[in-house]
Amino acid sequence: MGKPEAAFDKILKKQLTKPNVSRSTALSIILSELKKKGNFLSCVLTDNNGLLMAEDLHPQDNRDNFSASSGLITDAAEKLSDYLGVGGVSLSYFVTQTNMIWMKSIHLPDCNDRFILLAVKRNSLLSKMPKATLKLLGKEKVFIPLLLEIASKYIREYCDE
Repeated sequence: MGKPEAAFDKILKKQLTKPNVSRSTALSIILSELKKKGNFLSCVLTDNNGLLMAEDLHPQDNRDNFSASSGLITDAAEKLSDYLGVGGVSLSYFVTQTNMIWMKSIHLPDCNDRFILLAVKRNSLLSKMPKATLKLLGKEKVFIPLLLEIASKYIREYCDE
């Protein structure tokens, strides 16, 4: 059996190569499969104007909340990049008391747009921090970025048209 991220890529490739897949259908498939494979609570794609697409969004969340959140995250990443001189921040995550929020910046060079992929995961792993959990978290810190990178590849493909 292959690596889980390779299986994720294969699933997306199979579902997105069907004839007549629209942009909104493709984005919905990408977010849905990402949510399942990464065991996320929700996955959200935003642009500079706010919410584009969401998978299992909380009822109290809306376009303004996600626009503000992605703007805050992007602004913080740009300030950090300017201050440290390390280049653009393409992936980051934030840990709250209850959740982990993963953020992947997706830049479309042809149209100079930027999308933000947010994925929210329950933070139960970090509550007690035994050695076994730290090992698991270490694996997750490699696995989740790979999933986000694969998802961003397909998002870039469908949004760059």
